[in-house]
Amino acid sequence: MSALVLASTSAGRRELLARLGMEFTTCAPVYEEDAVPGLAPAQLALHHALGKARSVAGRTPGRVVIGSDQVATLDGDILGKPGTVARAEDQLRRMAGRWVTFHTGLAVVRDGEERSCVEPFRVRLRHLPPAAINAYVAAERPLQCAGSFRVEGLGIALMEELQGRDYTALIGLPLIALTGLLGDLGVEVLAGLATGSQLPR
Repeated sequence: MSALVLASTSAGRRELLARLGMEFTTCAPVYEEDAVPGLAPAQLALHHALGKARSVAGRTPGRVVIGSDQVATLDGDILGKPGTVARAEDQLRRMAGRWVTFHTGLAVVRDGEERSCVEPFRVRLRHLPPAAINAYVAAERPLQCAGSFRVEGLGIALMEELQGRDYTALIGLPLIALTGLLGDLGVEVLAGLATGSQLPR
């Protein structure tokens, strides 16, 4: 059994974590991502990341659990997952030529020991004709993505500029920060290259 657990069923997060070459399993968190009055967007992302990780850690004692959550904002307003084609198209029209900030909360939990952070990333979208926006949404169907795009796919064609420390944060799992948090818990990503196993026994 792997000692590392990703508290997510997201294919994007699973693919990102796999880049580190570590064995892991996935487990769906039993957690509701409800709005929390009074929390700023970055705090909300961190709150949900911790909630997801804790919900899985409680069922997997002794294992290192990774939780992540993302909140996107436009001029301070939170952009939720569109859910419908019409809302996705509307989000993309509103975002054209403007900066959108993605706050990605990250938490690593093992038996009550926790490390966490928030990784920000900003994007500015191109001005595109409505037909191009409609065609993009029809092609990629980003209806469960905050911001209504998948930058790891065709969504990169919507971009005018990207700003941030770690591009993987925009996809949903900031690997630079994750490597540091795992190290804080004694899990060195590169330590097992010689032996073929990154996780301590």
